[in-house]
Amino acid sequence: MEDFSQLQTIIATIFHEFSFLASSILLLCLPVSAQELPEGTFLEARLSGATGSRISHSGDPIQATIIAPVSIHGRILVPQGSKLLGSVTSATAIGLGLKHSTASISYSFHALLLPGRAAIPVSAQLIEIDTAKERVDDLGTVYGIHPIVSVSSGVAYCAVPLLLADPAIGVPIFGVKSVIAPSANPEIHFPTGTELVLRLSTAVTLPESNTDFRIPAESFSPGDLNEIDQLLKNSAQRARMGGRPSDIVNVLLIGSRSQLDRAFHASGWAQAQRKSPISLYRMYLALAKRYGYPSAPMNALSLNGVPSAFVEQKGLDTVQKRHHVRVWQHPRGANVWLGAAAEDVGFRFKLMHWTHSTDPNIDSERAKVVNDLAFVGCVNAAGLLSRTSADLVQDPKAEYPILTDGNIAVVRLNDCIDPNLMAGVVATSHVHQRGRVARTLTAFRDDLVRSNILFTTYNTVKLLGKRKTEPPNTHPRPVTGEPRGLDWLTPVAPQPSRPSQ
Repeated sequence: MEDFSQLQTIIATIFHEFSFLASSILLLCLPVSAQELPEGTFLEARLSGATGSRISHSGDPIQATIIAPVSIHGRILVPQGSKLLGSVTSATAIGLGLKHSTASISYSFHALLLPGRAAIPVSAQLIEIDTAKERVDDLGTVYGIHPIVSVSSGVAYCAVPLLLADPAIGVPIFGVKSVIAPSANPEIHFPTGTELVLRLSTAVTLPESNTDFRIPAESFSPGDLNEIDQLLKNSAQRARMGGRPSDIVNVLLIGSRSQLDRAFHASGWAQAQRKSPISLYRMYLALAKRYGYPSAPMNALSLNGVPSAFVEQKGLDTVQKRHHVRVWQHPRGANVWLGAAAEDVGFRFKLMHWTHSTDPNIDSERAKVVNDLAFVGCVNAAGLLSRTSADLVQDPKAEYPILTDGNIAVVRLNDCIDPNLMAGVVATSHVHQRGRVARTLTAFRDDLVRSNILFTTYNTVKLLGKRKTEPPNTHPRPVTGEPRGLDWLTPVAPQPSRPSQ
């Protein structure tokens, strides 16, 4: 028996040494393998200048800034602030719509410029314009909206004959139509700050001298995590709309209200307006003209029995899609805020009215909020905290299930006095809007050009013929959810408190 025990001890020792050696070899290999960005790696970037079907030409240089860290095994290889260099490949305006049914534009990105490094050749294909009404095909070409797919075209189809038959009656009716159902602009225009999602077409080998880049936030101490865990246990973790469960709390923000306002503004987010006759009319115009409404109102949700203190949202040129996070003040923390982040990806009809459809992968939106706030330099500390709550239990029979790992992102903000503004934030706050009369005359002109019977009939026939001959998309791409992550943050669990002696 003694010999057998000694044999067991020897075998255990050998196994332990082998495991240690294998782990050491793996750790030594990780930095080497992590020097390569594999094919298919997602890149999130923000345009540094405006582009469009009318203003851009083939060969025009473009630049975009990486706004989300790219990390492998928790090691950042492409930090925020890196640059993507490229050019406009083609740009086609729709003009009168006789030659082209839709506007289009395409880009080519050929170089990645890391901070303090030489340019690295890359091949990145555009797969999505974030929160845009335009669509991107399998080759990375962006196509604008069709000129007849709007409320205005349907109304104008009936109004224009009356205008020609009896101008005395038709002109006033057409003028009213230009106010209540103006024409949508089918041209493509992406202002400075437009956000892109790209995917590497080929693997990229980084230089051997590439050292680890700094994590954009400190880690929380065990004591901080335990305190935050107690705050979470004293609050509901899921918002409600009336009596029905709704969005899940997936972000906890620590900071004053002014710190939050400065950080979100620097990141390009805008606060949603309260519902009012004016905001609802603006919402209608945005739907009719098919443009964005950065401060569009949102439905009220309650958490711990109270409505949200404010809502931050971020979108481009449509009210159908937007990032948003509803924020509530914690009932026991003056500078602690609970946020439920989700992304609207379209409309659906429910309970006799139209409502937004959200991306079920809320972890992607959690990452969007944290990465944006980290980019502008307003994050002092950040972490992913695991938690347990009855609010996180999902009903497998739910019509619209939510997909999440259950972790909550915890962010402590700094004063954010001199943030690193995202491209386009300053410019968009000083955009000069033309007067109401000028906008009305422009809408009237567009109606005459693009909403008359000949134009509408001609483009309807072209649209139907194109759909019959257009090959199906054999490589469908998930619209949302995949690119964003927080691999640079290590999930942690709160430490159990020690019993008092």
